[in-house]
Amino acid sequence: MQPLEQKALALLRQSKRALNRRTIAEQLGLQGQQRKQLTRILERLVSSGRVDEHKGLYRLPQPKKLISGSFSLAERGFGFLRPDNAERDDLFIPARDIGTAMDGDRIEVSCHFSPRQNRPFARVRRIIKRAHSQLLGHYQNRRGQAEVWPLHRSLGGPFLVQPVKNIRNGDVVNIRIEHYADGRSPARGQIIEHLGTTDDPQVDIDIIIRDHGLPHQFSKETLKDAENLAYGVCESDLEDRTDLRDLPLVTIDGESARDFDDAVTLRKEQDGHFRLWVCIADVAHYVRPLSPLDQEALERGTSVYFPGFCLPMLPESLSNGICSLKPHQDRLVMVAELLIDTEGQTVSADFYPAVINSHARLTYTQVACVLDSPRKSNIEPHLQQQLKEMAELATLLTGMRKLRGSLDLDLPEVEIVLDDQGQAIDLKKIDRHQAHRLIEEFMLAANEAVACFLAKSDRPFLYRIHEPPDTSKLQDLQQLAAQCGIGMLLGKNLHHSLQELLDAVSNRAEARIIHQHLLRSLQQACYSAENRGHFGLASSHYCHFTSPIRRYPDLAVHRVLKQVLAQDKSPLPTGKKLIRLGQDCSDKERRAMQAERELTALRSCQVMASRIGDRFEGTIASVTDFGFFVELDNIYVDGLVHIRTLNDYFHFDPATMSLTGERQRQRFQVGMRVSVQLKQVELWRRRIDFTLIGVLE
Repeated sequence: MQPLEQKALALLRQSKRALNRRTIAEQLGLQGQQRKQLTRILERLVSSGRVDEHKGLYRLPQPKKLISGSFSLAERGFGFLRPDNAERDDLFIPARDIGTAMDGDRIEVSCHFSPRQNRPFARVRRIIKRAHSQLLGHYQNRRGQAEVWPLHRSLGGPFLVQPVKNIRNGDVVNIRIEHYADGRSPARGQIIEHLGTTDDPQVDIDIIIRDHGLPHQFSKETLKDAENLAYGVCESDLEDRTDLRDLPLVTIDGESARDFDDAVTLRKEQDGHFRLWVCIADVAHYVRPLSPLDQEALERGTSVYFPGFCLPMLPESLSNGICSLKPHQDRLVMVAELLIDTEGQTVSADFYPAVINSHARLTYTQVACVLDSPRKSNIEPHLQQQLKEMAELATLLTGMRKLRGSLDLDLPEVEIVLDDQGQAIDLKKIDRHQAHRLIEEFMLAANEAVACFLAKSDRPFLYRIHEPPDTSKLQDLQQLAAQCGIGMLLGKNLHHSLQELLDAVSNRAEARIIHQHLLRSLQQACYSAENRGHFGLASSHYCHFTSPIRRYPDLAVHRVLKQVLAQDKSPLPTGKKLIRLGQDCSDKERRAMQAERELTALRSCQVMASRIGDRFEGTIASVTDFGFFVELDNIYVDGLVHIRTLNDYFHFDPATMSLTGERQRQRFQVGMRVSVQLKQVELWRRRIDFTLIGVLE
């Protein structure tokens, strides 16, 4: 440190008030060249944060209250603090003040004000908790200097690693971080896993599994536990179980399904009522509380379904083996036997453990063929008759639910078509038909009946709840509907208003857009120890009971149901433990959904990357101040038409969510039909860019 710098700091330290440059020079007795040198020293001290300056007055930094929150790194090197206090605005952090912080870290910062830029900023003072001890990246070896570039660009520049012979440039590796970049020395890490090449579809899945922290390897204890259970049904298992092996039960699932949770059968009574048996795999018989299997299932929370790949909640020896209701094999189940009248109302419900032997494994396609073209079907006549009666009951149940206010948000979906190597090669619209609705209605009826029964038993259990939507979001939906020429009243009977909206758009091009915006305006369904009803289904009592192979909450409900039926008082989660279980299962469900959506988005982008230059027709799904997003017909991929590609200067109106050209007055708003050309695809961003060809009449 220079002598003059030391003197200036000593003077500021002794002074009880801020001093201007002239006063500092006079008190230090500086003349001529020394005064110019003081100017440079003060600028450097301010820049480094060792001295504060405001309106030409200098003082040492005062003790500041530190603020904690999460750190977000921008591509250009600066960052932001998102404070824990949601009422505070985000704070800008210059690149020079980031220190060793990485995107996602929890940090503590001090607040400052920059007179030059006339805005506050923050400096990282402490890393509270690291978000990353490991990261995935691309390996590069240039002349013996090896480094790994993070897959996520928000994680900054390269990490130096030791060269590895068997790893090629561009391969994806997992490294353990040993040193974080600090401005003086580069980041360093150690390669702990080689995932493979970037053109391997399984590597994409492995990346997303690790990015979202999905458990993907069963422990030895869990696998051993599962193997010990994976034998067939024996006589001792049948004790206190009803024998339903003669009932003509069938499973109905998609063509690629391997784990069969449910089997159903129906008998139409002489008075016109329907007796429905919904038989659900008795997973609780095999997965005991606190066992290695149970702890692993709880850690996963749910199975995760990727295109062409499943990350199961339970080992395959259970999920695809002894618990799966395969045809012509004895299986243990929990039964909901429902008597339903001609209005679709459940008159009575019985629940009990049973043993079954499914008579057939049917697919949605086969059932649809029976219902639409029975002469073309090769399914046995007695099963065909049963399927027709099932369709009749499903129609009654749909009508009953709609009458009470249930929302029919039946959005078309897209299937990612894969080749033999698992590469995404096409996008195909999935046609939903009566066969899908048939099973869905039966599962809804069983879930609701179980929830009502357990509620009357006064035993704590996990409800599946869906709270009413936020009013402000519904007003946005109302505005969108108005732009599409549809009136929507937000009166006392909200269910009725939303149903009318869905009916009004059912045969219009904007139908899918309205459905999506309605979904976004609704709260997210979750698991709760407290019953708050299910708004979407207009149901006062609802739970998840029908998929214990792939959802932990269903397994938890089975355990409570079995105890109530057996009048067993053994301890199960109650009180705060049940509340935490509901929160944990909800979090794991969201984690799985985010991972599934991310891979679907990646696979969609991979398909579209091979179609650069192609032309498409679609509908404007949303409008922003930087352009509008277009959803393509039939394949439902959406991409951005950026405002800079339009031949005019456009103004964005947030009230009407529209863009209007300044010169030609052309207007773009949600619901407009347009023709676009695919310009580019950025896989790492999961982003598709279009250029506008024209507006369709």
